[in-house]
Amino acid sequence: AAPAAHFEGRGWCGEEWGAARERLAVRGLVDGDGVATEAGRALRDQVERHTDELAARPWRALGQDGAARLAELNRPLLGAVFESGILPTTSTLGIGTIQAPR
Repeated sequence: AAPAAHFEGRGWCGEEWGAARERLAVRGLVDGDGVATEAGRALRDQVERHTDELAARPWRALGQDGAARLAELNRPLLGAVFESGILPTTSTLGIGTIQAPR
């Protein structure tokens, strides 16, 4: 699981994150150090695949050209959001740093 510092913007205090980590440990999803277990990683992967599929449906409905146009129109907005600091540029999944589009 990601360090609590990654989630400060979500409004949870350290005690709440500790309690959540304990619940995940009881379910066998993280170990005593808060690191995802094999079962935890499998569940996370399943959730990620499902959310990716749900998120892709509107883009597919637009078709390839429409999706490309929408992405182009949103590029300045996305860049402004990342540059504002509203969203973290470091992924909580450990994927790496997200670069603002130019």
